[in-house]
Amino acid sequence: MFSTKSKPASVPSGKAAAPSILSLDLQVTGDIVTSGELHVSGSVKGDITAKKVTIGEGGSVTGAIEAECAFVAGALAGRLTASSVILAATARVAAEITHVALTIEQGAIFEGHCRRVDSIDKAKSAAPLALAGPRPPISAPVYGRGNGSAFSDDKPAQGAAAAATP
Repeated sequence: MFSTKSKPASVPSGKAAAPSILSLDLQVTGDIVTSGELHVSGSVKGDITAKKVTIGEGGSVTGAIEAECAFVAGALAGRLTASSVILAATARVAAEITHVALTIEQGAIFEGHCRRVDSIDKAKSAAPLALAGPRPPISAPVYGRGNGSAFSDDKPAQGAAAAATP
């Protein structure tokens, strides 16, 4: 009659689950994983994986976010990977953003790097972009005539410089 085994909660097929809402007074430390939608009005210190993530004006996330869609109106520090990203006018973002489509509304504060990709799946499998290493210095001796000219003494001057040379 009663079972001690707990069954995972499932959503009937064809129906979307209600969004999970982290209210303004809620602080979460740890990772959050959902196959649905998450609204963050409180504070999250950890990584988030969801279909859609919304960070409200009073909300803040410190960590990595992976989603299909992300709407940021609050604070984000870390990394954001999503197909569609919208930074609202009230957003304060210090992050690395990987996206297919990015919209930054006037007034949003964004400090970091963004990288557009054709597909998020391809971006996950691709190696990260490497910054160019130091280049060897380019050095070549410059000989002149002692009068500020860059022409060497053994080559005749050409053009206007030839006409001005006695």
